[in-house]
Amino acid sequence: MDTPNDDAILASIRTYREALQQTRDLFISSGRQIVDHDAWMLDGGETDFVSQMDDLHSGFIMKVFAVGASSQAANLIEQRQLGRVLLTHLWGKPIMGAQLREAVEWLLDEAENFEWHDLIQPFIVLPPLRDRWGEVMALAIRMANIVAKADGLIGTADAARLRQLQDDLDQAAAQTEAHFAGDSRTEREVVRKVGEDSQRLRKNPEPPLRQASPTPTASAQAKPTTSQLAAEPEPQLSPEERLQESLAKLNELIGLENIKEQVSTLTNFLKMEARRVAEGLPTTEPSLHMSFVGNPGTGKTTVARIIADIFGALGVLDKGQLAETDRSGLVAEYAGQTGPKTNAKIDEALDGVLFIDEAYTLIDASGQDQYGREAIQTLLKRMEDQRDRLVVILAGYPNEMNTMIRSNPGLSSRVGTTMEFIDYTPGELSRIFGLMCGKAKYELPSETRRRVLHGLTFLYATRDRHFGNGRTARNAFERTVRRLANRLAGIQEITRELLVTIAPEDIEIPNLSDEQLDALGKLPMNVEVQCDHCQTKQPIADTCLATEVVCTECSKIFEPGWGEPVAETAEAEEPIV
Repeated sequence: MDTPNDDAILASIRTYREALQQTRDLFISSGRQIVDHDAWMLDGGETDFVSQMDDLHSGFIMKVFAVGASSQAANLIEQRQLGRVLLTHLWGKPIMGAQLREAVEWLLDEAENFEWHDLIQPFIVLPPLRDRWGEVMALAIRMANIVAKADGLIGTADAARLRQLQDDLDQAAAQTEAHFAGDSRTEREVVRKVGEDSQRLRKNPEPPLRQASPTPTASAQAKPTTSQLAAEPEPQLSPEERLQESLAKLNELIGLENIKEQVSTLTNFLKMEARRVAEGLPTTEPSLHMSFVGNPGTGKTTVARIIADIFGALGVLDKGQLAETDRSGLVAEYAGQTGPKTNAKIDEALDGVLFIDEAYTLIDASGQDQYGREAIQTLLKRMEDQRDRLVVILAGYPNEMNTMIRSNPGLSSRVGTTMEFIDYTPGELSRIFGLMCGKAKYELPSETRRRVLHGLTFLYATRDRHFGNGRTARNAFERTVRRLANRLAGIQEITRELLVTIAPEDIEIPNLSDEQLDALGKLPMNVEVQCDHCQTKQPIADTCLATEVVCTECSKIFEPGWGEPVAETAEAEEPIV
């Protein structure tokens, strides 16, 4: 195949520059998420963590470039030009002329010193960032494809490198997760490790270039470096702004309507109590400890994080951070160690919320688990003694949690609220999948949406209590991105449209074969959608998803992205031709 023309090279540069910025934004926003909402992990390093995450972003994009580039990248004009874009992104100043070849060679050599597990571990281990791992992986695959295909040629070695990237990322993620499993110090250890890796990345921040004649540039003033931009503090929100931001996050969640109503009611009650205090009126002191019951992947941790923010904004808790744990973070292996271990975890959560997942595992039905019993007794005492500084949320399967609380008078008297998280519907699962695609800048044509909806509808209909809910949607997204990458590896000329469009054949749904998805896709399905203009719900054929349809009520045109499967409907809207 001929080498790409100037238009193709410019298109690759634009797409690559966009992906670099998306990656930087993802790492920076992740750092700010920890600083703003999970500062207990930082041990006083609040001012540095955002810039440290920016340093990880630098190492990450350098590593991805090295994977996508050939060993002769410094000699290939197309890949060298992408190297120039990368170097400008990193340091805010262009490198031109003879120095560019030298800089690209340095970049490739330097990237060899980086390990994937060091660059990705915050997204694997830190609970607030785990949902972003799919975005990280998608960006890595996209950037590597752009670099590998820059010269318009794709060889066997190039395709093999792209496939190896996926395997390396998967392996690094699995090894990182296994390394930190069961370690109650996980979060702070990872944050410290990020700081260490950041220092290592800063040792050789720029290539040691030989002096050369100045090269004219568009501006004599270099742009601020990414580290300088990362260090800029976010504007401090007022309590009311923080409250409104938290409530907005709650309302943006897919599904969970009963939970939204409960949280809204609780918020209104606490606001009223605060006003009564200000007026010198008597108030009640309800227990704010809660039980979250529901199957895995139903949004319990996400809602707990929002509630912690709400309590912080209202002044119910001084900080409003969320500390997550499970039995392994509370119970020790030897006698006499569980009490101190439980107290240490509670200390991390003080002035915030302690979220205990699978809390029912702390109580053995036989009554023989002395360590779990010790953890419960320690927890109960702190829940009562420091109720003004600590809110505890116990989470787990409905039956087990209800049995646990009923069987322990200390818990039943302290846990004042139970919130039930029901399974996501097929339409909600599809919207979660679509949201992940949107964040990663992927587009979903109508037939692709049908395949996703049919597959998730089948999984929902055949689910048991171990059904993964949102995790199933996330798993489907991550598998789909891998399949897209494998398909693109065999295509020589990669356009932006190919990089951002997920085709039906890319879709992979956990526990369903392609043959099963093909068979499901042949079945007719009607879905209920809501008009954007008049909010009227109406049935349409699933083939109308992501196409223009006419509302049966207001006659205006709207474009439904997803819908909820419904029983047979006599009159379902067809797409506009």
